[in-house]
Amino acid sequence: MNFPKRNFRISFIIVFTIINAIIFYSCKQDFVTSVSTGFPDDINTLFNSTYSSTSNTCTGSSCHNSDSKAGGFDLTDWQSAMNGSNNGTMIIPYNGFWSHLTSVINNDTNLSPVSTILPDLHKMPSDKVNQIITWINNGAKNKDGQVANQDFTKKGFITNQAADLVSVINTDNNTVTRMISVGGRSSQLDAPHYIAVDPQQKYFYVSLIQEGYVEKYDISTSTLAGRIAVGLNPAHIVVSPDNNFIYVTNFDASGVEKRTKKISVAGTMSIVDTASALQMTAPHGMAISSSGEFIYVTSQIGEYIFKIRASDMEVELSAPIASDVPPNGNGTAKYRPYQCVLSPDGSKLYVTCVGVSGNTGKDYVRVYDAATLLPDAVTPAIQVGDNPLLMKISRNNQYLFVCNKNDSSVSVINLSTNTQQTRITGVGIQPHGVDFSSDGRYAYIACETQAGQDGHHPTVGSYKIGVTRIINMADFTLNSRKLEMGSFPAGIVCIPY
Repeated sequence: MNFPKRNFRISFIIVFTIINAIIFYSCKQDFVTSVSTGFPDDINTLFNSTYSSTSNTCTGSSCHNSDSKAGGFDLTDWQSAMNGSNNGTMIIPYNGFWSHLTSVINNDTNLSPVSTILPDLHKMPSDKVNQIITWINNGAKNKDGQVANQDFTKKGFITNQAADLVSVINTDNNTVTRMISVGGRSSQLDAPHYIAVDPQQKYFYVSLIQEGYVEKYDISTSTLAGRIAVGLNPAHIVVSPDNNFIYVTNFDASGVEKRTKKISVAGTMSIVDTASALQMTAPHGMAISSSGEFIYVTSQIGEYIFKIRASDMEVELSAPIASDVPPNGNGTAKYRPYQCVLSPDGSKLYVTCVGVSGNTGKDYVRVYDAATLLPDAVTPAIQVGDNPLLMKISRNNQYLFVCNKNDSSVSVINLSTNTQQTRITGVGIQPHGVDFSSDGRYAYIACETQAGQDGHHPTVGSYKIGVTRIINMADFTLNSRKLEMGSFPAGIVCIPY
C-alpha cells in the first residue's frame, strides 16, 4: 500500500516528536536521579583517614558509618550527615564555628567550642580541622556543589543574643539550617533580643537591645532590608496587621527612655510617633489587638499596664499591675511584669510577673480585663514556675505556654479554665522564649543556657553553646533532639504557614 507523501511526512513528524520526548524525559530523569549525595573528594578523604593509634576513622565500623551510625550520625553520606544525629544538627552551612562537628574534631578553644567527648578518637590535626571549617564556611556543599536546605518554607527564627546571630531552623526536620549575622558593630555585642514576623510573612524584625537599633530582614533571602536607631534598649516588637508599622518598647532601666515608639516600615524606616508616661519605666512586654487599634504595654520597673491608641499613640488607659503600686514610676519590685499576651478573643490580657529575685520560687501570670485593665474577676492570677518570661498561645488556641527561666520548666495554662494544666520540667537551662511549628506538633523553647551545659556533649572554652529544646505537643513530653546554636537563645518566632 502506498501512502501519500504529505501523510508520510506528518506521520514521521509525530513519531519523531514522540521519540524525542521519550529520550528527553529519560535524560531528564537520569539527570535527577544521578545527582551525587557524596562529599567532595578532599572532605571524603578526611573522614576516611586515621588520626590516632587506634587506626579508627570517622567512618569506621565502630563510629559513624552507615551501619553503626554512632549517636545516629552517618558520615559516609553527605545528605545523611546534613540531617544531623540523634541529638540534633551537626553541620550548619556557612558557619563552621558553631557547627557541632567542629567542636568534636577541634582541640583549640580559641578556634571554637571544644567537645571533650572521646578526644582520643575524634580529634584531628589543626590543618585538617581548618580544612573542614573552610568547607563548612563555604556552604558544606556536596560533590556536585549543592548546599543543603536551600528550599523550604516551614522556618523558625531564634535570636542568639550573646553571639549577634539569628539561627534559622527547619521545623519539618528540626535542624538548624543557617545562621544570620545581625547588628551593625563588629567591636562589641549588639545583642539581638526579640524577633517578630509581619502578618504577610515577608519580613522579620529584630531588636538589638544593646546597639539600640531595630533591623528588618527579608524572610525568603535572609538579607537585610532596613535598620533604624530607636533609642536605648529596644526590646519587644509587634507588627501592625496592615504591615505598615512596627511598635517597639524601650526597656531602659535608668528611666531616661520611658517610651514606646511607632515606626513606619512601608518605605524607609522612620519613627513617626511615640507614647510616653511617668509610670512607663522600663517598658518591655507588648501586645496588639487583632484590629490593630490598640497596643498594650507593660512597664517592668514602673509596674503599670498601658492601653495605647495605635493611631495617635495616646495612652487611652493606664493602671497599676496591683493596688499597692505607687504612681511615681518607681514600682515596688514585687511584681516586675515582663511580657503580655492577649487571649484569642481579645478579651483578656495575660501578664508574666517575674517577682523578686530569690523569692520562694513561684511566680504568677496575672490576668486582666483587656477593656478596663482591671484584674480578672474570676482568675486574677495563675501560679506558674520561677521567673516566668516570654509566653505564647498554641496554634489551636487551647494553651498558653510560659517559660520559667529559673527552674528550667514550662507552664502549660489551659485557657478554658485559666489554670496551670501541667508544668513540664527539665526543659533545658533558663527557658526564655517559645513558639510552635506551623502544624502544631512541636513547641520550641529557646533556652539562654548561660548557667550550665545542655548540648550534645560537654564542652570547654569561653564560648557558651546555646540550646533550643523541643516539646511534643501530643503529650507534652520533652523531645530528645537538641538544637545547638549560638550563645543565649532568647526571642523566637516560627512562620505559621
